[in-house]
Amino acid sequence: GKLTARTKANRRVGYDMNFHAPKGVSVVHALTGDQRLLDAVVEATSAAMQRMETEAKTRVRAQNANTDRVTGNLVWAAFLHLTTRPVDGVPDPHLHVHCYVFNATFDQTEQRWKAAEFGDLKRNAPFFEAHFHAALMKRVSDLGYAVEEKGKRWDIANLPPGLVEKFSRRTAEIEAIAAAKGIKDVDAKAALGAKTRRPKDTTHPFDVVQERWRSRITGAERAALDALQPKEPPLVPSTEARLGLLERYSAKRAIDRALDHCFERL
Repeated sequence: GKLTARTKANRRVGYDMNFHAPKGVSVVHALTGDQRLLDAVVEATSAAMQRMETEAKTRVRAQNANTDRVTGNLVWAAFLHLTTRPVDGVPDPHLHVHCYVFNATFDQTEQRWKAAEFGDLKRNAPFFEAHFHAALMKRVSDLGYAVEEKGKRWDIANLPPGLVEKFSRRTAEIEAIAAAKGIKDVDAKAALGAKTRRPKDTTHPFDVVQERWRSRITGAERAALDALQPKEPPLVPSTEARLGLLERYSAKRAIDRALDHCFERL
C-alpha cells in the first residue's frame, strides 16, 4: 500500500545521509582489526541520526494552513561500508555509513504518515556532521586512543608519517585528474570523483583485502600501530555506577539547582 498520502511517480522517495570516519580511524581499524572502532562509528552515526530526528518536520496545509509542524520522527536504514572505490582492482580502507532516510514522517496531530520536510535538515547538515564527529571522537578517545586536530577535523594521533596517504589512493587519483583538468574548486572535485568512480568491489572477501593492506606496511609501521592501542582495556563503570551518575546529574536536579541559585536571596 501507499506509505504517504500522495505518491507521485517522480516523488523523492528518500535521501542518503552519509557519515565518514577520519581516514586514520579507518586505517587503524583495517590494519589492527580493532572491532571497537567499527562499533564507535556505528554508535556515533546513530547518535547523529537520532539528533537529526528531533528536528524532523512535515508540511501542514489542512484548512488553508501554510506552516511546518515538528514531528520528531524519521524512518531510515543504515548501511555500513568498509572501503573506498577500488584503485587498480583493490579498494582502500574507508569506514562510512549511508543512512537512507525515507521521505515519510508520522504526524501525531493528523494521525497519518506524510512526506517529510527536509529543507531545514539539509541546511543544518554541517551541524549533524559535527555532532557525528564529536560523538565519534569521544568514543575513540574513551577506547584509549590519543586524538588530535587535523585541519578542520580530527584524527587518531601518533600515526606513522605517510601511512594515511598510503591508503588514500582514490583521493590521490581524483587530485591528479583535477590537476590535469585545471580544476581547483572543492565542489567541482567532488563532482569529478562521482563521475570517475568505479563499481564497488564485491569479488574479494574482506579478510583477503585486509591481508593485502597489511602487506603494504613496513615493520616499523606495524610496531607504531601496535603502540597506539592501550595495553589494558579502559575501565568501564559498572551499571550501578553509571546509574548513580545519571541520578547525580539528572535533568531535574540540574534544574532545581539552577532555580535555587537564580532565586537565592543574597
